[in-house]
Amino acid sequence: MAATAYGIGTQEWKSRPDFNARRDATGAWTASNSFTMLREVWENYAQDQFVKGTTITELYEELPAYWGFLTLDQVEVANEAGGITLVRCEWVGVKEPEEGDEDEDQEETSDEVYTLSGTRVDRSILEHPLFIKEIRDNENLDSKNKAAVTGAYNGKWQTQTARVNDHTNYTIVSTSDMGTELNISELEVIKWIRVILEQGIKTFKAPTLQWTVEKTSKQGWKDADLEHLGKVEFNKANRPPGEPPMPVKGEYEWLKVTMNQTRTNGQTRQSQSWELSQTGGFHRFPEPDQDEGIYNYDLDGAGE
Repeated sequence: MAATAYGIGTQEWKSRPDFNARRDATGAWTASNSFTMLREVWENYAQDQFVKGTTITELYEELPAYWGFLTLDQVEVANEAGGITLVRCEWVGVKEPEEGDEDEDQEETSDEVYTLSGTRVDRSILEHPLFIKEIRDNENLDSKNKAAVTGAYNGKWQTQTARVNDHTNYTIVSTSDMGTELNISELEVIKWIRVILEQGIKTFKAPTLQWTVEKTSKQGWKDADLEHLGKVEFNKANRPPGEPPMPVKGEYEWLKVTMNQTRTNGQTRQSQSWELSQTGGFHRFPEPDQDEGIYNYDLDGAGE
């Protein structure tokens, strides 16, 4: 009776006219639709056909072949009056260009989402951009005085209170040998010595930027994509995908700090993030190896 009334056979299902599809900003498609069938059809046969990963055109034959990239992700089943079962389906997928259909002029990043986030983190005062400019990279300063600033930071020097100290002349004394003094007259050095010894400042709140790129694909990350994780990958001249903004003054680098992906049948959601260095870039080895550093190296040919 029910089969006759609804026009449904004992081994078939009918698609309802409620197909709906949506593509998000990363290129990921989600879709939904529903089917009706006799209750015994679902229980004895169809439940084995509506399984995760099945393409939509296998179950919804009237749908144009264009939608064949969608695969079944979730199913919700509800029984209705008259021995009818309603099956609601959720589909996911990524529509990638077919061979020969790629538009060479179209940017590869058209389906990527970019997020710029900024925060502040505690860093050593020795990493402050002004300290780097006035002390570390200042070749006009006496090397012994420059080392004294780092020594004061590490607790090896303290103010000699028995002397008259001001911003033009300053005396420090060794913490391991009270008979060893160092008199300083270089104004830049005195300024930073006073910051550390008088004001007790050893850290500062440094602004830090991260740039995150999200996209969706079928296959996800490949082996080669992991090559730069934890390493410097970009700089001001060659920026990460999406061309993030960067400070105008100074030289900076981008270090890849995270990679994530979540895969389900039909699509893989991916994201990766880069962190912007302080001015001057990330660590570099002393000369003559200054082209490499802890975060910028090549294992091919290492040690040769």
